[in-house]
Amino acid sequence: MRTNIHEFFEKRQQLGVQPGLDRIEALLEALDHPEKKFTSVHIAGTNGKGSTGAFLQAALRANRYRIGTFTSPSLNGLTGFILYNGEFISEDVFAELFEEIEPVIEQMDREGKPPSHFEIMTAMAFLYFSRNVDIAIIEAGMGGRDDTTNVIQPVLSIITTVSKDHTAFLGDTLVEIAAHKAGIIKPHTPIITGVEGEALTPIVNEANKNRAVLYRFGMDFTMENIQIDEFEWKNLGSRYRVKLRTIGLHQHHNASVAIQALKVLKNRFGHLDMHTSIEAIQKVTIPGRMEKIHDNPFILVDGAHNEAGVRAFIKTVRAIYPRRKVHVLFAAFKDKDIEEMQRLLADVFPNLYITSFDHPRAAALTDYPLQDKGEQVEDWQAWMKEKIKTSMAPILITGSFHFVDYIRSFVKSLEASE
Repeated sequence: MRTNIHEFFEKRQQLGVQPGLDRIEALLEALDHPEKKFTSVHIAGTNGKGSTGAFLQAALRANRYRIGTFTSPSLNGLTGFILYNGEFISEDVFAELFEEIEPVIEQMDREGKPPSHFEIMTAMAFLYFSRNVDIAIIEAGMGGRDDTTNVIQPVLSIITTVSKDHTAFLGDTLVEIAAHKAGIIKPHTPIITGVEGEALTPIVNEANKNRAVLYRFGMDFTMENIQIDEFEWKNLGSRYRVKLRTIGLHQHHNASVAIQALKVLKNRFGHLDMHTSIEAIQKVTIPGRMEKIHDNPFILVDGAHNEAGVRAFIKTVRAIYPRRKVHVLFAAFKDKDIEEMQRLLADVFPNLYITSFDHPRAAALTDYPLQDKGEQVEDWQAWMKEKIKTSMAPILITGSFHFVDYIRSFVKSLEASE
């Protein structure tokens, strides 16, 4: 891919997060509204969006649908935001999409309304999906109501989970955050949620206001007979035994939400075999989510990018390694609750290492308030090289998805040079 495209997007990242729909609406209008030319499923939620989307796209592909996925953050550079049938689009296709949209960006820049990195990615994804897919799975970037992706009219909306994240934009309480995410609910459009407790209230209220049929985890569908890698899904009329390849009890929850989504889509499309769908879900592996990337020593990466993600990471690691020594390397964005994330990890893992990475939002080592919890690592590349050479214990990498992406690429480059 041309270097200037990479440079362009690096500079655009400096614009940061810009909530609101004015710019994306102007961008899409200039492109003749590609968002109106494909069928979509919209997924919001603090955690679980990517995994739920991955289960859903695998099942739909197994039923012979052409599936697009818009996901963030990327685990494959610029091309990793847009997938076709589970594969990242090529650099050539990405470059062609960018060249098509570039004149519109330049015009908006001249008018003093520069679209952000995420807005441009969203528009490019919609342009691609309008020409190539039967169904597109669209993950919200942040929140829901004011998120860039909230310009589509989906056939189904999903809210996976609600926990504290992006509090500067979404609010300090679970109810406030849930109210933002409930903004993706559209009139007369089914909504599925894995949310429980007090955060469910604004979702129920929004669904009622929009006369949208609501399916709730724990009420309208649920799990039983739960084991570390399998569970039984059921609703009033169906029951399925599901054995997952993905690691983590939280993935059972994500798969359950995806199965309920498939039941709703089956009612709409007709052509959708549930047994074929369950078989496809059972084969899914998810990059960056409890993913093994190296043997000898065993290296696992997990994008636990907020407090809820860290809690799920700890719960899963305790189940896999109840007594074994592990090395944990952690790096996060500075706008997260890094103090609580660091405390949670340090309380469980004696061999905790804290580092930083090259990103404008990355927390510097001096940003971590608990200087006595975890050993600080100035150069994570050198640390990784040393641990790969000498460690007999598993190496677990967690924190920001962007950091996980760096680690995945770094380990691949080491393997390629061997």
